[in-house]
Amino acid sequence: MTTTPEPPDARMVRVEVEVPATPEQVWEAIATGPGIAAWFVPAEVEGREGGEIVTHHGPFGASRGVVTRWEPPHRFAYEEREWSDKPDAPPWATEILVEARAGGTCVVRLASGFQTGGEGWEDELVGTDEGWRDGMQHLRIYLTHFAGEPTTDLILHRESDEPAERLWRELIAALELEDLAVGQRRAAAGGAPPLAGIVEEVEPLKAMMRIDAPGPGVVDLGVHQWGGRTHVFVRGYLYGADGEAVRAAAQPAWEAWLDERFPTARRAETPPA
Repeated sequence: MTTTPEPPDARMVRVEVEVPATPEQVWEAIATGPGIAAWFVPAEVEGREGGEIVTHHGPFGASRGVVTRWEPPHRFAYEEREWSDKPDAPPWATEILVEARAGGTCVVRLASGFQTGGEGWEDELVGTDEGWRDGMQHLRIYLTHFAGEPTTDLILHRESDEPAERLWRELIAALELEDLAVGQRRAAAGGAPPLAGIVEEVEPLKAMMRIDAPGPGVVDLGVHQWGGRTHVFVRGYLYGADGEAVRAAAQPAWEAWLDERFPTARRAETPPA
């Protein structure tokens, strides 16, 4: 597995994580549709160089790309050429490398952005590193605790004109989840739907929990600003054969709770794929 030097106009974000898995297990998670859905978004992958990859981003629609590297179980890469409506936009490239380590672990390295032609497009990368860091932590949790389990996604999204910091304080207070700390076991209260588990990450305006209620999985609570608006997310990955049944019960309960607690925030409409 070799890499070539980047041209001076490359603009890439890079993240990595160590996971307790073999290269073959990691490959299933990073280069197949069911695997990618377990830590990123629902996807379909045509498993060959030149094949198509489609990723589904909930209210933000779907994105199509072409597989540019298919080297199981160590290197998977693809390019998205229609990610922007600007005709001069450079291709958006994503590459994932898997390196085995002693002791049964692997280091997973992900690079995403513009391999060439990125000068002047730096603003498009804002927030990308944060998003991929979250994805790599989801991957770590999945391969550590839920490897091979089927995945059902849970996405709740609201948009508002309120400041992000205010909405985050209101969200956490409404759930009675103030003062979160990594390693704690916490449970939502305040009339919220069931949500309980171990706190995995806490950062400004977001938190990640490995949950056992309403079912086994991972849930992100977050607020961020994008496109001139503030976005509130409750996003989950539900693992196991009962995931769809858990979502069928949890989704309407969360929707009703968000409508009651944040009446001025509107539901985001899903654009056509």
